[in-house]
Amino acid sequence: MFPVKAAAELSGLTPETLRAWERRHVAVVPHRDARGRRLYDSAMVERLARLHRLTGRGHPIRDLAPLDDEALDRLLGEARQSGYGALEALPERMLDAVADYRVDEFDRDLSVAIATLPVQILVTRVVMPLLREVGMRWADGRLAIAQERLVSSLLRARLLSILNQHPRERRPRILFATLPGEPHELGLLGAALLAHEADAPVLYLGTELPAAELLRVAERLDASALALSSIDPGQARATLAELRLLHEGLRADLPIWLGGANARYLAEAMGVERVQAVNDPATLARLVRRRTGPRR
Repeated sequence: MFPVKAAAELSGLTPETLRAWERRHVAVVPHRDARGRRLYDSAMVERLARLHRLTGRGHPIRDLAPLDDEALDRLLGEARQSGYGALEALPERMLDAVADYRVDEFDRDLSVAIATLPVQILVTRVVMPLLREVGMRWADGRLAIAQERLVSSLLRARLLSILNQHPRERRPRILFATLPGEPHELGLLGAALLAHEADAPVLYLGTELPAAELLRVAERLDASALALSSIDPGQARATLAELRLLHEGLRADLPIWLGGANARYLAEAMGVERVQAVNDPATLARLVRRRTGPRR
């Protein structure tokens, strides 16, 4: 057993950092002696040393603290901090785990990716390739309904946890939603994460909201932009009708950004400047920076 000062020295931390990690992030839970003093065993010191090395590589302690020691060891053994070269095989490996109902393995890989990767890398090189692979396996029968829904539910829960971890209450917000008939939201969630990472105040409203409801929310919150996703080709005409209602009801300076497979068609069909197809992270980041600056 080691007191605070000794545990900090052995793990490479200062006593102040150790206390902060313990108090704010529950990185370890120390023992207490008869006088109430904190004591750390050797396993705790080793864990603190792992955390110290990983934070030195740029990983936030808030993301590392919930991970178990096995996940931390995996991070230390991978070279993702230099080019993220090991990521190409990750989506396929995760889906192979789901195909064999090894849910814990899928969730662990996803948690590690979320904890260690910049959001843009996470979205563009893990989430989006994973969704494409799900689509291909669904089409050729390699993925059952239950497996596809399992992937969706796990992804949704983990990605929403990032948005909800540090909500930003500033206004005006960028609203993210889909219109009626569009239940698919993982691409929308990825876009919301990219905007959140760009320090934008984001409000994620979810799926299948009618135009009338979006108009009320946008007006009430004085929204700065409305980001919508449309994927299903069979819903394109109905979505176009809803977009026209939005265009008529929203204030003139509020843009509508469209993502998903139908985005280009819908933007061209609308033919108005405020409605824009946005299907790449760089464009979204540029638009977010423009809208979240000082308002005139």
